[in-house]
Amino acid sequence: MIDIKHKLIKLSEEVADYLGIDLIPIEYENLEIDDSRLILKPIPKIVINIKYENNFIESAKCITHEMRHIFQIYYVNLMNDKLARIWKEELAQAKSSANIDVNSNEYNDYSLQAIELDAFAFSQFYLRRYNIFFKYENIEFQRLVEEYIKKYLYEN
Repeated sequence: MIDIKHKLIKLSEEVADYLGIDLIPIEYENLEIDDSRLILKPIPKIVINIKYENNFIESAKCITHEMRHIFQIYYVNLMNDKLARIWKEELAQAKSSANIDVNSNEYNDYSLQAIELDAFAFSQFYLRRYNIFFKYENIEFQRLVEEYIKKYLYEN
């Protein structure tokens, strides 16, 4: 477990550096529904479901996903382009497990928000650096993620 913790600290430092964002604390808690959550108040932190405490890959997916949301917050506060306006609107009224029925079609709406598609795609894209390759269960969503990576995240 100590080895996993050190690897995750190193990963989070590298992701923060890559995205140009501040590092915030990462904690494990018992989350009923979510795999992870970005908490902004009272103290910013990333919370990962305790069930992943000994699972490097799932924790890494959570960290990269939530850190991408931090990047999105920075971006909307620094930029005023079309993407910033879309993300800003979505961040203000984001769908999450706190305000949707995760067992309904609303969950599809959650996944297809621009901020979520970006975060899911970023996780898949970034973790390839660590030879972590995974696909999302929904074939159509995975196709969207792959297209998003090619269009917006691919590095030459």
